[in-house]
Amino acid sequence: MLSEEEFQSNSYAGRTGAVLNQPNIFGDDCDEINLANDDTPPSKLRLHSNQSETEHREINSIDDHDKYIEPQSVNRYAQISPEPTPNSFKVQVCDFEKRGDGMNAFIVYKIQTTVDGVVGYTKHQYETWRRFSDFLGLHEKMVEKYLAKGVVIPIPPEKSISALTKTKTNSDPAMSRDVGIQRARQLERYISRLIQHPRMRNDCDVRDFLTIESHLPRSVQTSTLSTSGVKKIFKNFQVVISKMTFHMEEGDRWFEQVQSQVEELDEALRKLYSVTESLVSSRRDMTVSGEQLGKALSLLAACEESTSLSRALSGLTDAVENVSLIWGKQTDIDNIKFSEIIHEYILLITALKEVFAERVRAWQQWQDAQQSLAKKRDQKTKIDLSTGGRNERSDQLKVEIEETVQKMDQLEQHFGELSKAIREEVARFDSDRKQDMKNMLVEYMESMINTQTELLQVWEKFEPQARNIQV
Repeated sequence: MLSEEEFQSNSYAGRTGAVLNQPNIFGDDCDEINLANDDTPPSKLRLHSNQSETEHREINSIDDHDKYIEPQSVNRYAQISPEPTPNSFKVQVCDFEKRGDGMNAFIVYKIQTTVDGVVGYTKHQYETWRRFSDFLGLHEKMVEKYLAKGVVIPIPPEKSISALTKTKTNSDPAMSRDVGIQRARQLERYISRLIQHPRMRNDCDVRDFLTIESHLPRSVQTSTLSTSGVKKIFKNFQVVISKMTFHMEEGDRWFEQVQSQVEELDEALRKLYSVTESLVSSRRDMTVSGEQLGKALSLLAACEESTSLSRALSGLTDAVENVSLIWGKQTDIDNIKFSEIIHEYILLITALKEVFAERVRAWQQWQDAQQSLAKKRDQKTKIDLSTGGRNERSDQLKVEIEETVQKMDQLEQHFGELSKAIREEVARFDSDRKQDMKNMLVEYMESMINTQTELLQVWEKFEPQARNIQV
């Protein structure tokens, strides 16, 4: 942890001191930490949230997200548009269908958009069909536009080899339907999260994606083996090498604490996601075992000579089958309303880390400019001393020095503005996360209570039959 003297003397932390000295960066409702307190360890930092989750309606659609209302900001990178808050802006992926055969097969998703009060949208409702690659292409455009400005861009679902195989080579419609149902929920969460952001809500590419009924130009950058994909892998490799050879010594205590907390949150959510996946798998196995038990009890009831015992076994068969159906529904709830939401936040944290990495790259460019300026000044000094006066090379270096100084000032300004934008984005993420997690846990616990109530009713119905067994 930096001392106060070291903190104030840092080359860039001092420029954001006014922001750091705010009494509470996350709002009045945060009573768990004051970031201005040096004694607070990073592990005590807690993030907040302001997004609500609507009720899951049917298996073909996903959990909707209520629109987020953010106060005005003066930051030109993450500022909110001045138009009034929309009365409604909802996107649903409500249907999908498989088109083509064999290796040319693909799934298209039906997007229904209901919007009111947003500049650029002339109608109240829109309906479009989009391929999975269209979503990935939209994400690439958002990254290109907004990542360098410090905006946290939601990450769409990843490409899956198993899903690709089931779509293109499997002739069983049920297999393709399972892939479509799960991906439709994930894509709806992605696009809903995208339009939640005040910058991307009014973006022209997002508007075209939601409103143009014709097919969009085919994205060629979404294939893993495309030239763009290879460049992306090479760029990620360069970033790793750069971090190893040119380490950024963080001088901003706020960023130091937040990044530490984000790492802890990421690790905790990944462990929780692993547990939820095990829970879903165990419940699914229990559902299958219940079905098998019901079949075995049915055979036993058919061969039982005692009428009362046979009747009781038949009742037990019905009860076990009903219990198996109830656990099957709970398995879907575990997956849709718990496991998938946790996985979505893991992807959001990954997006948040990408913004932090963008800040590191901006700092490295600034430092490179400073080093380049120092080298050019040294060269000019040596030339002036060796020639005893100015010459053509010295004049050229003077021009280059002036250009480098101007570039360095621009990079410094960009780094400061980017840091401010990231602060706003972290507060935004923090606000959404708190409310999302609260709504998820409340809704999930309510579903568990309903499941246990249904189970109790099944066994209460069977109890009289068990008591009527005559020995």
